[in-house]
Amino acid sequence: MMASVRQLLVISSLVIACILVGMLAVGTRLMDRQLDAQMQIDGENAAATLALLVSAQPDPAARERVLDAAFQQGRFAELALHSADGGTLFQARRRVSSVADAPAWFSAWSDIQPHRAQRQIPDVGQLALVLDATPARDALWAHVMQWLWLALGIGAFWALFLAALLSRLRRVLREAPADEAPEIKVKQTETVENTELLDEVRERVSPSMDEQMARIEQLEIELNRDPVTGLANRAYFLNELKRVLRDDSRQGAVSGYVLLVRQRDMARLQNQSDRQEIDDWLRLLGGRLTEVLADYPQARALPARLTGADFAILFPVGGGPEVMRPVQRLHELFETLRVKLDSHNLSRWAFALTDYTVQCTPKDVLTRLDLALMCAESAGHSEVEFLSHADRETGDLRMGEASWRTLISQALDHDRLSLDVRRVGYEGDDIAERYEASLSLQEDDPGQPPMSGYLFMPAASRLGLSSDCDMRTLALALSWLGEHPGVLVVRMSMSSLLDAQYLAEVRRVCEYADRALLCRVVVELDAYGLSRHLDAFKAFCEGLIETGMAVGLRGLDQQPDALRKIHEVDFAYVKLGGAFVRELLSSPGGVQMMVAVTETAIGMGMRVYVDDADDEATRRMVVEYGALPREP
Repeated sequence: MMASVRQLLVISSLVIACILVGMLAVGTRLMDRQLDAQMQIDGENAAATLALLVSAQPDPAARERVLDAAFQQGRFAELALHSADGGTLFQARRRVSSVADAPAWFSAWSDIQPHRAQRQIPDVGQLALVLDATPARDALWAHVMQWLWLALGIGAFWALFLAALLSRLRRVLREAPADEAPEIKVKQTETVENTELLDEVRERVSPSMDEQMARIEQLEIELNRDPVTGLANRAYFLNELKRVLRDDSRQGAVSGYVLLVRQRDMARLQNQSDRQEIDDWLRLLGGRLTEVLADYPQARALPARLTGADFAILFPVGGGPEVMRPVQRLHELFETLRVKLDSHNLSRWAFALTDYTVQCTPKDVLTRLDLALMCAESAGHSEVEFLSHADRETGDLRMGEASWRTLISQALDHDRLSLDVRRVGYEGDDIAERYEASLSLQEDDPGQPPMSGYLFMPAASRLGLSSDCDMRTLALALSWLGEHPGVLVVRMSMSSLLDAQYLAEVRRVCEYADRALLCRVVVELDAYGLSRHLDAFKAFCEGLIETGMAVGLRGLDQQPDALRKIHEVDFAYVKLGGAFVRELLSSPGGVQMMVAVTETAIGMGMRVYVDDADDEATRRMVVEYGALPREP
């Protein structure tokens, strides 16, 4: 019997040792990742702050003093400022690292590595810095030592407990009567009894290990939970995304999806509401989000809060109804959780969805989501904007927000925006010379073709630069009309229309413009604004008409509910096109919509233009209803 007890105690000791080692390893690795991520964030923040301070200095000497003072604080291992032509304006490198508490072998073992952060400073150059990683490694070493002493303390207590237990068992066995001794002895031939005892031990130990591992996993989630919504935080989400991208079991097939949701009016909500109200709303959102995903256990979704306004849901499944059904439910959920703003409009959400395979990297996935979200925000709709991995592979555009901001800002500062003007005529139109213009951007390299506004205007809308771009479009249009006859049609984005200051800026420009030129400008706006933002849309159009410009409406076929509101604005024309016209002959509903649009618009003195009327039968029907098809 004593041998069996010893085996039981040895197995229990091994289990406890494994649990302690596992907890030490998991805790160390989590702390390592957190410190490494924090160093990267601190480096980016330090670079942004220094870039702002340097850009505010009037001369190179003042900039050098600022950089030298920052370097003397001891936080940086390297700090440099390079001019645009490659010259070095300032450079400092710490030759001797600060004294470290962690031993050298531990510093080499840890994954905490210095991260280089860079910022481009307009008219100055490029700032680059590297933070000193020694404090982070010392913090990790202190964390490891605390866990190690805790594990040693638990081990010492367990050893004392075992010694006391064995001593008591020996004493009890010695005091047992002699006639009971043979029943207590354990013979080597009694393998059946030993096997049963070991099986019993395994049955008891296995649930204990499962419980401990589940507890460790639960603690890991608790450490990486957003304190307000209760969802996973950004660090945990990115780690999970990296983990699923390393899973090669699907061999190149679509491995899962990521949905990104952004509250576009979070800044306005924070200004008009106190902190407690915002936290209560976010807490409600997190709870409802978790409840919806609980109805779809097969999706195995992981919801997370990336930033104050961004929420992400990871679906690590191959696709189909397992993903699209919860995505649809989530879209409905977020739409029901819109908050009324001071302008009496409801807050807006933007949705972006992408898929991924094991060939993708986290950067690829996040870049696709970033681009899809910009497209959704620029279009102004509240539908889910989907950008597939397959579509992204064929694209050449791989820029993030920082690159977009630099590109567009430099184009505005250095007059690299221009108009691409082409003549567009419609059969039966009373305007003999009608031109449509689209904005284009010329990059630094003159060998590169101009970039169309359809590519960079979504990014400009997201970054708050659309108003500047649209203002430049108006100025270029007036300049073009000063040298050419005819009518010029220009487009303005929804984000500019919703900017209260933009109309005042347009009026100031029109005060110094020739009235005859303004009468030949037509501003074309999307019907989505008329449908969803009637008051702002109407006020903007009335302001344009007062200056002498005309207003046209496009996309009415995509927003049929705007038909009830076109009498609110004196439009010069409405434009139809796309799938609506192509399906006109085969769709009785499309025919009825065409009749309603043409009769309503023409009755109010508006022309009806139709694009994409390719075949002759469609063109004849379009003319029959009083619309004007586009000339081939």
